[in-house]
Amino acid sequence: MPLKISDFRSPWWMFNGHLQTQLPVLLRRIKLKSRSISIPTQDCDQLSGNLYATAEPRQGLLIISHGLEGSNQQPYVLGMAQTALQQGVAGKRVDVLTWNLRGCGNPDNPSARLYYAGATQDFDDVITWAGQQGYKEIYLAAYSLGGNIVLKWLGDQGTAVHSRGIKSVCAASVPIDLAACVKTLDKWSNLIYRLYFVTSMKWRLKRKALKYPDKINLSGYLGVNSFYSYDDVFSAPLNGYSNATELHAKASAVHVLKKIAVPCLMVSAQNDPFINEDCIPKLISENHSWLTLEITSSGGHVGFLSHHYEWWLDKRFLEFFKEAV
Repeated sequence: MPLKISDFRSPWWMFNGHLQTQLPVLLRRIKLKSRSISIPTQDCDQLSGNLYATAEPRQGLLIISHGLEGSNQQPYVLGMAQTALQQGVAGKRVDVLTWNLRGCGNPDNPSARLYYAGATQDFDDVITWAGQQGYKEIYLAAYSLGGNIVLKWLGDQGTAVHSRGIKSVCAASVPIDLAACVKTLDKWSNLIYRLYFVTSMKWRLKRKALKYPDKINLSGYLGVNSFYSYDDVFSAPLNGYSNATELHAKASAVHVLKKIAVPCLMVSAQNDPFINEDCIPKLISENHSWLTLEITSSGGHVGFLSHHYEWWLDKRFLEFFKEAV
């Protein structure tokens, strides 16, 4: 698909990517009524989620995946859910499922497992659950790290996604090249993000280790002070990789984007402080039958509050779902 340069603009007073990333989290507050659900995994664990549905049976389902150290209660997740419930998806009323990566949200998953950037089997279990509930048309919205998981799953599935009911996909601020993203986040200019996220990941891991001391070894815990070292010491060995380099290479969606076989929109901001040019696949999109890459000059990381004070990303995703039909 031809590369699309977006006309999106942030408010003038949000003058850099950091403000455009951080302030939307503070400015948006949403509460929605839902039903808590539990999704079984192939390794006998449970993923938690929330289903926003009415009593009326519906064939369509929008599945929303959150980002790093978030949950299905993030403002951008609830905002997308609310907009889809109000306006429908691709001209139809749909139910909405928001799910939690392992170790995120409430309740916690019962096993020692934690999420990581390549947790595609967990997402496959979510899709399996949706099919078992009778949903025939499935739309996907994904953000940040959740976007890498979804796009990696799509690429691995190839044309098989058609039999799983997937109709179209939208993803924003996706670190499709994990090595490049980690290198960017570990820069001194991103020290605040690194301190916040790495500390949060370490506390999450420690809580699991206290419950399952025989399965999680905290050796090296104190020496972990970066994204790379966290992946190298913990994420890689806990998920079957020899080191962080192997994890980043094998779990990055960038290597399988060419195999995506359904209409797919990727939105990336040029001033996103979390990613760099390696995560914006211009060449791949220009020669891709299904992938549309839309680049904005501003917006930050999963921010995208417009100069009209609209949550632009929700609107753009719904436009794409309709166009794809």
